[in-house]
Amino acid sequence: MTAGARVETPTPVANPGSLEFWAGATPDAPALHEGTRTLSYAAWNDQANRLAEVLATLGGIKAGDRVALCMFNRLEWFVTQAATAKLGALLVPISCRLTPAEVHYIAADSGAPVFLFDAEDADSLSRVWTDDPPTERPCAVKLAIGVMRSGRDDVLSFAAVCGEGREASPRARVAARAPRSIVYTSGTTGRPRGVVHARTQAAGAQPSQPSQQALALARAELFRNLLGAPLNHAAGQASARATHALGGCVYIVPRFDPQETLETIARERITTTFLVPTMLNRIMSLPKAVLEANDVSSIRKITTGASPCPHSTKERVIAYFGPHCLVESYGTTEVGIIARMQPEDHLVKPGACGRVIEGVDVEIRDGAGQELPRGEIGEIFVRTPYMIERYLNEAPPRELVAGYFATGDIGRFDHDGFLYVVDRKKDMIIAGGVNIYPAEIEDALRGHPAVLDAAAFGIPHPDLGEQVKAVVECVDGQSVSEAELLAFISDRLAAYKRPRSIELVAEIPRNPAGKVLKRQLREPYWADAGKPI
Repeated sequence: MTAGARVETPTPVANPGSLEFWAGATPDAPALHEGTRTLSYAAWNDQANRLAEVLATLGGIKAGDRVALCMFNRLEWFVTQAATAKLGALLVPISCRLTPAEVHYIAADSGAPVFLFDAEDADSLSRVWTDDPPTERPCAVKLAIGVMRSGRDDVLSFAAVCGEGREASPRARVAARAPRSIVYTSGTTGRPRGVVHARTQAAGAQPSQPSQQALALARAELFRNLLGAPLNHAAGQASARATHALGGCVYIVPRFDPQETLETIARERITTTFLVPTMLNRIMSLPKAVLEANDVSSIRKITTGASPCPHSTKERVIAYFGPHCLVESYGTTEVGIIARMQPEDHLVKPGACGRVIEGVDVEIRDGAGQELPRGEIGEIFVRTPYMIERYLNEAPPRELVAGYFATGDIGRFDHDGFLYVVDRKKDMIIAGGVNIYPAEIEDALRGHPAVLDAAAFGIPHPDLGEQVKAVVECVDGQSVSEAELLAFISDRLAAYKRPRSIELVAEIPRNPAGKVLKRQLREPYWADAGKPI
């Protein structure tokens, strides 16, 4: 080699199915649509390159670092995700429904040096990057980037960073693997914990090479995806990633509204969507005239999960959208998808959450850790290719037992190999030594036409230890009395399972993933009882 000769750095090759791949193959194809805004694959890639440059130069972000963001579902969320992937960094998505103190906790726990947000009131979140007032665990944030105009000198403008009007072309970066996240658990029973997985896949990679026919079917099914689930939840991210791997378009709903969601499906001819059971329930509770006014024949696949979907909701979804579209997934943030219920199984196996998917091993164990035979109820232990390695800033989790993850769910297998989740272990009510599963009570209450949702939980009883209480949220515009509900469930539940009181509430508390916050419901009753919640 001649002295002083220039060495050309080879351009990294884009992985099939990645953002960079589609930006080259179909640059003008729409990738993201939100309201009146649309980003093509080329524009998305360009903005992600610009943001990656700022994250690297001003934020010091490099491979393995964390970038926290607190945004509603929006275009900027995806630009941020792609930028972190290009740098080999990990995204830490934080729910916008949390209080500033809760956002501060997760940002500090993650150790992220950069924080992006879309709150209109930047001052309300400023403690995340100023640590004012001081806290026991200060944040590591050195760079804050806001989507909205903040008026603060210590907040960089997202538009200024990523605007297409900037003169110079950004450095082209290629993600070496699919976007990675540290997703925090829901915190339904305590502080949220960041999940660190032991394995990730390359961008766009498939477990096996599908046939051309299978790809064509998947592309038709997933090509126009309505994203209503929050992106701080792993399921929402996975749903969008599946569509983008096929070069499709994700239609973003910043805040879920049942009628707007239905109208978007009809207007945009949506082919797939992921909606948690609460969202499906709210859609199916819309007035009959609204349901009939919207053509939903384009839908080929509706996936639900994150919490158990009541059989009554499934029946209504199937009757309205058709018998071949509803798929239910059962999984956890820690281990990914465990089981899947196919459309043809819902009415044949009511209450099941499906068959265990390929590559996953599930055992039902008793309190001593011994595996139980089919038909018997115990705790669900799981081993998957997507196992949790640890919780962030913690020793190996106590939930990992000899390579299996203890889900905290109570379930059983039937003799056909279908898995049933009976309830959460911590939600189980023990009255007079008898196990009572709240999910069964809730399903009975939801059968009443005026009931939108229900939550059952245990409260102290001087003799039995616990007794059953329930809260009920009614369908908009409808009402029902406690006496009517007790009469309604009298022939659906054994006497010992029936609630001793039912309270009607305006809204049942839920986390952003739609899971009921039973800890919050139980707390007032157990505050002086000396029992952990």
